Amino acid sequence: MRKNKKILGVLLCLMMLLSQVLLVSAAPAEIERNVVNVDRQYFENGDFIETVISESPITLFSSSKSGSKSSTYYNSSNEALWYVEVTGTFTYTGSSSKCTGASVAADSYKSTWGVSNRSSSYSGNTATGKATGKRYFGNAVVETVNKTVKLSCSANGTLS
Repeated sequence: MRKNKKILGVLLCLMMLLSQVLLVSAAPAEIERNVVNVDRQYFENGDFIETVISESPITLFSSSKSGSKSSTYYNSSNEALWYVEVTGTFTYTGSSSKCTGASVAADSYKSTWGVSNRSSSYSGNTATGKATGKRYFGNAVVETVNKTVKLSCSANGTLS
């Protein structure tokens, strides 16, 4: 009888360990975001900036959310050059909203562009991300673009 209890105990422990492994492996590696808005601004030379606002999946009865706003620079051949993205966390009540945190990500897709001066801040209901993109010809800087991206949250939780 004692031997059966030991075997049963070992089997139960193994089953518990296996169920934990299965639960962890089934968890998503990254939380998917819902795209809220996409906008493009074109320049005379054919280059454009694509701005995308996305938010974390909405939880029922929640009065907080996180989202991001990214601006990506493309050349006239539709090749991504560099981007700036601000991510903000917000609380909202229906009559007011407040930003509680912000972070920035910025990088280049092409070796002819470099990104520097990354910074983020938040105030009121707005998260702000800033970065500087520089286009190089050899070692010489031939173009400098300062970009500020602002993400706001309305009193009812709408990101813009």
